[in-house]
Amino acid sequence: MGMKEQLQAIVKAHGASREGLGQGAKVLAEAVAQSLKVKSDEVAIMLLNTSGQTLVFVWPPPLFDGHAAFPAAHKTAIASSILATMKGKVDNKMAESKHLKFYELVKGMETSKLPIQKMVALPLFVGDRKLGVVEVSRKGKSPDEAGPNFTPEDAQALVALCKEASPFLGQLVPDPFL
Repeated sequence: MGMKEQLQAIVKAHGASREGLGQGAKVLAEAVAQSLKVKSDEVAIMLLNTSGQTLVFVWPPPLFDGHAAFPAAHKTAIASSILATMKGKVDNKMAESKHLKFYELVKGMETSKLPIQKMVALPLFVGDRKLGVVEVSRKGKSPDEAGPNFTPEDAQALVALCKEASPFLGQLVPDPFL
Protein backbone atom coordinates (compact mmCIF):
# COMPACT_ATOMS: atom_id res chain seq x y z
CA MET A 1 0.00 0.00 0.00
CA GLY A 2 1.42 3.40 -1.01
CA MET A 3 1.58 6.55 1.10
CA LYS A 4 -1.64 8.01 -0.34
CA GLU A 5 -3.61 4.83 0.35
CA GLN A 6 -2.22 4.60 3.88
CA LEU A 7 -3.18 8.21 4.59
CA GLN A 8 -6.67 7.68 3.15
CA ALA A 9 -7.13 4.67 5.45
CA ILE A 10 -5.99 6.68 8.49
CA VAL A 11 -8.38 9.53 7.66
CA LYS A 12 -11.22 7.03 7.27
CA ALA A 13 -10.37 5.17 10.50
CA HIS A 14 -9.54 8.12 12.78
CA GLY A 15 -10.70 11.38 11.21
CA ALA A 16 -9.45 14.58 12.79
CA SER A 17 -7.80 13.29 15.95
CA ARG A 18 -4.48 13.34 17.75
CA GLU A 19 -4.09 9.59 17.19
CA GLY A 20 -4.82 9.90 13.48
CA LEU A 21 -2.47 12.86 13.15
CA GLY A 22 0.35 10.91 14.80
CA GLN A 23 -0.20 7.97 12.45
CA GLY A 24 -0.41 10.24 9.40
CA ALA A 25 2.80 12.04 10.37
CA LYS A 26 4.53 8.66 10.73
CA VAL A 27 3.47 7.61 7.23
CA LEU A 28 4.78 10.86 5.70
CA ALA A 29 7.99 10.81 7.76
CA GLU A 30 8.79 7.24 6.75
CA ALA A 31 8.12 7.98 3.07
CA VAL A 32 10.36 11.06 3.24
CA ALA A 33 13.11 9.18 5.09
CA GLN A 34 13.09 6.40 2.51
CA SER A 35 13.03 8.79 -0.46
CA LEU A 36 15.78 11.11 0.82
CA LYS A 37 17.81 8.35 2.48
CA VAL A 38 17.78 9.76 6.02
CA LYS A 39 16.78 8.30 9.38
CA SER A 40 13.11 8.80 10.25
CA ASP A 41 14.07 10.92 13.26
CA GLU A 42 15.90 13.28 10.88
CA VAL A 43 12.45 14.26 9.57
CA ALA A 44 10.55 16.92 11.49
CA ILE A 45 6.92 17.76 10.78
CA MET A 46 5.43 20.85 12.43
CA LEU A 47 1.86 22.00 11.97
CA LEU A 48 0.22 25.27 12.88
CA ASN A 49 -2.07 25.16 15.88
CA THR A 50 -5.69 26.33 15.66
CA SER A 51 -4.79 29.99 16.27
CA GLY A 52 -2.01 29.88 13.66
CA GLN A 53 0.41 31.38 16.17
CA THR A 54 2.35 28.25 17.13
CA LEU A 55 4.12 25.46 15.26
CA VAL A 56 3.52 22.12 16.98
CA PHE A 57 5.72 19.10 16.32
CA VAL A 58 3.76 16.09 15.07
CA TRP A 59 6.94 14.15 14.19
CA PRO A 60 9.30 12.79 15.58
CA PRO A 61 7.38 11.00 18.35
CA PRO A 62 9.39 12.27 21.36
CA LEU A 63 8.50 15.84 20.33
CA PHE A 64 4.86 15.01 19.49
CA ASP A 65 4.41 13.08 22.73
CA GLY A 66 6.03 15.91 24.69
CA HIS A 67 3.78 18.54 23.03
CA ALA A 68 6.85 20.43 21.77
CA ALA A 69 6.03 23.72 20.08
CA PHE A 70 7.45 27.16 19.37
CA PRO A 71 6.10 30.49 18.11
CA ALA A 72 5.34 30.44 14.38
CA ALA A 73 7.02 33.84 14.08
CA HIS A 74 10.22 32.87 15.93
CA LYS A 75 13.11 35.02 14.67
CA THR A 76 15.76 32.30 14.26
CA ALA A 77 13.66 29.21 13.48
CA ILE A 78 14.12 27.93 9.93
CA ALA A 79 10.51 26.68 9.97
CA SER A 80 9.28 30.19 10.79
CA SER A 81 11.06 31.69 7.80
CA ILE A 82 9.77 28.90 5.54
CA LEU A 83 6.23 29.54 6.74
CA ALA A 84 6.56 33.32 6.34
CA THR A 85 7.89 33.14 2.77
CA MET A 86 6.12 29.91 1.75
CA LYS A 87 9.33 29.00 -0.08
CA GLY A 88 11.46 25.93 0.41
CA LYS A 89 15.11 26.00 1.36
CA VAL A 90 18.15 23.79 0.91
CA ASP A 91 21.04 24.55 3.30
CA ASN A 92 24.03 22.25 3.20
CA LYS A 93 25.90 24.39 5.76
CA MET A 94 23.34 24.35 8.59
CA ALA A 95 25.99 24.10 11.29
CA GLU A 96 27.10 27.59 10.21
CA SER A 97 23.55 28.99 10.04
CA LYS A 98 21.73 30.58 12.93
CA HIS A 99 18.84 28.29 13.90
CA LEU A 100 16.96 26.86 16.88
CA LYS A 101 19.01 24.04 18.33
CA PHE A 102 16.55 22.38 20.72
CA TYR A 103 15.65 19.73 18.12
CA GLU A 104 19.29 18.63 18.21
CA LEU A 105 19.13 18.16 21.99
CA VAL A 106 16.03 15.94 22.18
CA LYS A 107 16.70 12.64 23.95
CA GLY A 108 15.41 9.25 22.94
CA MET A 109 16.16 9.38 19.22
CA GLU A 110 18.80 7.60 17.18
CA THR A 111 20.35 10.94 16.20
CA SER A 112 20.07 12.59 19.64
CA LYS A 113 22.85 15.04 20.47
CA LEU A 114 24.17 15.20 16.90
CA PRO A 115 24.20 18.63 15.24
CA ILE A 116 22.21 19.29 12.10
CA GLN A 117 24.71 19.70 9.28
CA LYS A 118 22.38 19.85 6.26
CA MET A 119 18.69 20.54 5.75
CA VAL A 120 15.99 20.76 3.14
CA ALA A 121 12.71 22.32 4.28
CA LEU A 122 9.35 23.00 2.66
CA PRO A 123 6.05 24.59 3.61
CA LEU A 124 2.97 22.39 3.88
CA PHE A 125 -0.27 23.85 2.61
CA VAL A 126 -3.69 22.86 1.35
CA GLY A 127 -4.98 25.28 -1.28
CA ASP A 128 -4.32 28.73 0.21
CA ARG A 129 -4.27 27.42 3.79
CA LYS A 130 -0.89 27.28 5.51
CA LEU A 131 -0.60 23.95 7.30
CA GLY A 132 2.98 23.82 8.55
CA VAL A 133 6.53 22.86 7.61
CA VAL A 134 8.57 19.72 6.92
CA GLU A 135 12.30 19.81 7.65
CA VAL A 136 14.62 17.00 6.62
CA SER A 137 18.06 16.97 8.22
CA ARG A 138 21.31 15.15 7.92
CA LYS A 139 22.91 15.03 11.36
CA GLY A 140 26.46 14.15 12.26
CA LYS A 141 29.57 15.33 14.06
CA SER A 142 30.80 16.84 10.79
CA PRO A 143 29.30 17.62 7.36
CA ASP A 144 31.10 14.61 5.86
CA GLU A 145 29.85 12.28 8.60
CA ALA A 146 26.29 13.54 8.09
CA GLY A 147 26.19 12.29 4.52
CA PRO A 148 25.80 13.77 1.06
CA ASN A 149 24.54 17.28 0.39
CA PHE A 150 20.87 17.72 -0.38
CA THR A 151 20.28 18.37 -4.06
CA PRO A 152 17.57 20.11 -6.10
CA GLU A 153 16.36 16.60 -6.95
CA ASP A 154 15.95 15.85 -3.23
CA ALA A 155 13.92 19.04 -2.88
CA GLN A 156 11.70 18.02 -5.81
CA ALA A 157 11.14 14.56 -4.32
CA LEU A 158 10.14 16.23 -1.05
CA VAL A 159 7.78 18.60 -2.90
CA ALA A 160 6.03 15.63 -4.53
CA LEU A 161 5.61 13.76 -1.23
CA CYS A 162 4.36 16.84 0.63
CA LYS A 163 1.94 17.76 -2.14
CA GLU A 164 0.44 14.27 -1.99
CA ALA A 165 0.30 14.10 1.83
CA SER A 166 -0.81 17.63 2.76
CA PRO A 167 -4.54 17.26 2.01
CA PHE A 168 -4.70 14.18 4.23
CA LEU A 169 -2.68 15.74 7.06
CA GLY A 170 -5.04 18.71 6.89
CA GLN A 171 -7.98 16.36 7.43
CA LEU A 172 -6.28 14.73 10.43
CA VAL A 173 -5.67 17.92 12.43
CA PRO A 174 -8.09 17.98 15.37
CA ASP A 175 -10.06 21.12 16.18
CA PRO A 176 -8.97 22.64 18.42
CA PHE A 177 -5.32 21.77 17.85
CA LEU A 178 -3.07 23.12 20.58
